[in-house]
Amino acid sequence: MKTSTIEYSKQTTKITLNTYDDGFFLSEIDITDVVLTLALEKLYDDYGLEQGDELHIRKKKSLGSVTKIELMKSRKNEDKK
Repeated sequence: MKTSTIEYSKQTTKITLNTYDDGFFLSEIDITDVVLTLALEKLYDDYGLEQGDELHIRKKKSLGSVTKIELMKSRKNEDKK
């Protein structure tokens, strides 16, 4: 039976779509750029940001396997006031 997984490797810094058949590795496709682009678009949509707005991301201390991320938005127009 064929299965597919999405995996992240800290060693290669790639997000890949991997295919297996009965547990045996068949293929790997690098989808890093696509995933990051979609994630950024979603963040911009979720925070209601428009062209020229900024999203600041700050990585906080990791707690085991969980990483805390802090997001702050700012609008360029507000910065000029």
